[in-house]
Amino acid sequence: MAKITHHLHAEIDLSQPVPELCAVIAAVLQAWTDKEREVLTKLQEAIEEHLKVIDKEEADKRGKSLR
Repeated sequence: MAKITHHLHAEIDLSQPVPELCAVIAAVLQAWTDKEREVLTKLQEAIEEHLKVIDKEEADKRGKSLR
């Protein structure tokens, strides 16, 4: 039986992460035109969670340096 999958292979220039990631996101959204809002909302949630982790790590570093 045939196995059909959709894959996006991207090569990203890490010296310009923001425009490169935006291009990847745009390509993914083209494949999910009926789910754009859902994809972007989930991505936003993941970004916000990661920012919380970064904030906590930075706060922990500041707390340790004060002691």
